[in-house]
Amino acid sequence: MLIIEKQAIDELAYRLELLKNRFNNLFAVSGAAPQKWIDNEQACIRLSVSKRTLQHLRDSGILPYTKIGGKVFYKPEEIERMILSGYQTVSYKQ
Repeated sequence: MLIIEKQAIDELAYRLELLKNRFNNLFAVSGAAPQKWIDNEQACIRLSVSKRTLQHLRDSGILPYTKIGGKVFYKPEEIERMILSGYQTVSYKQ
């Protein structure tokens, strides 16, 4: 059994509310709602590429992204642009 004081629960609820407000403000300023962004896993699936290839696309500036709390997100329209552009991965010969 775990016993938590009411004051600790109230403090946790307060901090969670602050965090929620910060995220809402962040997305309001950027003009995008959080549910509209695509994470790495979804981007890999939609583009049919590996995580390493996705990283290469970010590093080379081909695919714009944003990083929030250590997690990378992409705008759906950027993923769609990549699909429509017919981007093909290049295999390197050794």
